[in-house]
Amino acid sequence: MKKRTSKKASGTRTSNPWVSLSRNGANLHIEDFLTFRLTRLSNALRNNMTKRYLEEFDLSLPEWRLLALVTRFSPLRFSELTNRSSMDKGQVSRTLRVMTKRGLTKTKIIAQRGSRSAEALAAPVSVSITPKGKALYKSVLPVAQRRQASMLQTLNDSERVALYQTLDKLFAVIGDPDAGQDDV
Repeated sequence: MKKRTSKKASGTRTSNPWVSLSRNGANLHIEDFLTFRLTRLSNALRNNMTKRYLEEFDLSLPEWRLLALVTRFSPLRFSELTNRSSMDKGQVSRTLRVMTKRGLTKTKIIAQRGSRSAEALAAPVSVSITPKGKALYKSVLPVAQRRQASMLQTLNDSERVALYQTLDKLFAVIGDPDAGQDDV
């Protein structure tokens, strides 16, 4: 297997800075940071792959993410959807409002026993999929699966295994509560 190299701004090729990594990371430049590289990859995948096929279905990325999660786990509480989606509450709320108007999801306040105190203002909400939402999901899913498979097939079998295991290991180290779950 040949050694991977990266191109510096000057155009010269250098060896992988992660190979001879010092404990203090003194040899790392911002473009070598794991977070920087993963963010760039994530943005490129989202912009050059996912957004393109979602446009065909008139879906935004947040709508697709919530549609897939609600379809898979329906019904679920708003708080669980927020956690599973890795989106903030405001974005989930705004996106669900649009999806409900489009008839893709429905929300229902979960009745609470007891007094109508200030807690009632934050009553738990249950989110579920509608038949229209489920039909849209079933239309998008095969396209999404093909595009994801196509990207993953640029790696050989051992690279895919290594990448999957590496991501699981990193999630375990940073304490991701959803490590090991299937996300979109």
